This record gives sequence, C-alpha cells and structure tokens, in this order.
Amino acid sequence: MVRSDVPAGTAQQRSSRERAAAITLVTVFAIGLTKLTVGLLIGSLALIADAMHSGFDVVSALLTLLAVRWADRPADTDHPYGHGRAENLAALVQAIFLVVIAFGIIVEAVDRLVSNHPAVQPGPVAFFVILVSMALTYWRARDSLALAAKHQSAALRASGTDLSTDVWSAAVVFVGLGAVALGNRIGVPALGKADAVAALIVAGFVLVAATGLARETIDALVDRSPENVAYAIADAVARVPAVIECRRVRLRRVGNRFFADVVALAPRNETFEEAHRLSDDIERAIWAVEPRTDVIVHLEPGATEAETVAERIEIVARQLGVRVHDIRVHRLDQRLSVNLHVEVPPNLSLAGAHALASRLEQRIAEADPRVESVNTHLETEEPGLPGSLDVTRRERRLAQSIEVLADEVLGKRRCHDVRIYAADERASVSGGALDVVLHCHFPAQIPVTQAHEAAERLERALRDRFPHLASILVHVEPEEFHR
Repeated sequence: MVRSDVPAGTAQQRSSRERAAAITLVTVFAIGLTKLTVGLLIGSLALIADAMHSGFDVVSALLTLLAVRWADRPADTDHPYGHGRAENLAALVQAIFLVVIAFGIIVEAVDRLVSNHPAVQPGPVAFFVILVSMALTYWRARDSLALAAKHQSAALRASGTDLSTDVWSAAVVFVGLGAVALGNRIGVPALGKADAVAALIVAGFVLVAATGLARETIDALVDRSPENVAYAIADAVARVPAVIECRRVRLRRVGNRFFADVVALAPRNETFEEAHRLSDDIERAIWAVEPRTDVIVHLEPGATEAETVAERIEIVARQLGVRVHDIRVHRLDQRLSVNLHVEVPPNLSLAGAHALASRLEQRIAEADPRVESVNTHLETEEPGLPGSLDVTRRERRLAQSIEVLADEVLGKRRCHDVRIYAADERASVSGGALDVVLHCHFPAQIPVTQAHEAAERLERALRDRFPHLASILVHVEPEEFHR
C-alpha cells in the first residue's frame, strides 16, 4: 500500500524556503565583502579568515537555493523517490567547503604565531563591521534553522548551522581584535598574537560544524535509517488493532521526506477487504508519527488464538486449493472429530478425489493436534451437518439398521464404520437431533460422479427410512483403502 498524496512541498513551503535561501545569499555576500575589505585594510588574519568563511557562505547559500528548487521538483520516471537528495548533496558540499576553510585558516594562523608578522591596527570601523555582521548573521541563522525544522530541509539546516558558526567566529574575532587594540595601546606586543589565536579558534568552530554536518549528511546519502523515527513507527504499527506483530521497518530519508517499507503479521483468516482496511490503519498510524512518510505495507498471514477450528480447517483447505463447506466439529472428551464436505471436479476419478481428501485430512490433523479423526464427504454440490457427542454405542440398533439398509441399496458389505452423533445425551432419532456418518467403498476406476450418485441414493433411502435424522454424511473411498 503506497501513500500517493504526500506532496514534495506545497507552493507556500517552496516559496518560503526559496525566499529564505535568497535573502541569506544576499546578506552573506554583503557581509563577506565588507569583512574582507576591512580585514585587508587593517591586516587582520582573523577578520580575513572570517571574511573567507562568509565568502564560502555565499557559495553555500547559492547551493542551498539551487538545491531547494531542485528538491521540490516532483518525482518522475528517472527519480521515483523524488529529488530530495539534492539537498543532502548540497549539505555535503558545504561541509567540504567548511573543512577547506578551516585548514587554510589554521595554516596561516600558525605561520603568524611563529613568525614576525606586521602588527594589526584595528580601528572603530572594524569593530562596527563585526558587530553589524554578527547581528545580521544571527538573524539569518535563526530564520534558516527555524525553516529547516519546520520543513525538514537538510540544505537549510546546513546553511543555518554554517551561519551559526559565523556568529561565534565573529565574536572570537571581536575579542581577538580587542586584545590587539589593547596591546597596541598599553605597549604589550605579545597581545598582537591574539589575532592569530582568534583565527585558530574560528577554525576550530568551523571544523566542529563541518564534522557534525558531514556526519548527518553522509548518513542520509548512504540510507542510514533514522533509528528514533524507525523505532517510533515500529511501535505505532504494533499497537494497531488486529496487527499480531510488526516484523520489520525499513526507513530511508530523502531530503525532507521519509520512505517506509513495513512488514506486519496479520490474522490469516481475514478477507482481502479486511486486510486492505488494516493496511490503511497501519498507514494512518505511521503518518501520525511522521506525516512526511511515503508508506509501503506488506501483510503476512499468521495464526491467532481467536482462530476457531472451523476457520483453521478452511485455511488449510485453501492452502491445498480445495473448497470445503458444512464443517462440523464434534468434541469427544479432550479430542475432536471433524466432519466436512469436500468439493471436487466432477471429471476427477474416485481414486484421485479420495487421495485429495486424504491429503486434506492429514493436513487438518497436523494443523490441530486435538483432531482425532476427520471424515470427508466428496461431492460437487453443497448440503450440511451438525453434532457434538458420539452416541454410536447407545444407538447400536440404529447403526445396525443403517448397515442393513446400505447393503440393500449398494450391495453386501459396501458400507462400514457407521457413526452416530448427537447434540447432547438426551437427543434421540425420534427427536431429530442425530447425525449419521458412514464409510462406503467403490471401485477406484469409476468416475467420482458415479460414486457420488450412489452415495446420494443411499442418503435418500436413509431419509425415507429414518426421516427424523438431522443429517447424513456418506464418505466414499476406493476399495483398495478398505482392504
């Protein structure tokens, strides 16, 4: 079962995400250009490093804008899971950019720490630029992360994470330049190294952000299942009424959407319509956990404690491709005796029909160890039969009379093993509450229709002689099974 009504993104969602990416692009470009200009003028590595960080932010913001537009394209023949991977790929590229920036800053900072580099001369303009950039960057970071959480956008999350590190790195640059300015004022040359130290700290922020972003992005690209969501889905499926067990949940994330493949165990006696409704219930339970999920549900049949003996027999018959009806179960102490009618093709030989019935009888006994005996009536139509207690001994005279009549109708010793069942101990032939089962044998080569006609003749004769019998079942079998 597949949910087809989960859109890749509404027009309003796409518009808000693209607008956020575009505003961020313009903002970080202006901030980066200003930082670079001031950094070059005063010779501050920390400010130049921060400007380089912002410069790569421009590339990242551009990637985010393109990725959001690409990811919102609907699924097609070549991309059946949609285009959400574009966001994950853009986030990975941003993480790589951050690592490159960090190592470049580290190399230059170490060089300035170990060599005599001209002193930095920070002025009021530098501090003003840093403060303004911190405010603007904080605004864009908060907006991007809020939209990323709302729309589950990997690209916006990457952009927001990157901008958050910009705020902290700008704060470090502010402190570093402040230390340099203080050293210049009080004549402490050692404080001039604070600019390079601030650059190293900025590089550390960038590396931490890049590592976290890369790990999350790579997990999505290699289809690592989000365990917290997968466990929540499995638990929700298991709690759906009629689900016996949730056997498997395979979950993958593509952009801001999830794709779930669920295998659940369901009662095997359910109809196709009931199974379809159960699949719908499972889908709704999953959407309650994560509404952006495209769901495929696979149901497997399983036995339940609520399954009756008759239902179990019908299931066994269907597994053999056999149609049965009029199933009656008689309880004999702690054991069960089963009577049922088996429908067979009219052109099937008696030997073939009996072999089919024998396989069915064996499967029924294997399916329920309580079943002591199985009596089948072969036919091409559908009559019926009730009963509970075996009263053959009590009704010995009736059993003997039935055998005599069978000899008259079908021939000497054609029938045997007469069994009489009653609804309770008080039932009698005059009360019309007795059921009769007897076995009759015929040549194995005759058509099953001929054996069925003979069985019907005997049933009619028994009805005429004993009109108060509740039901009669004549079990036909080849002569070779009687010897």
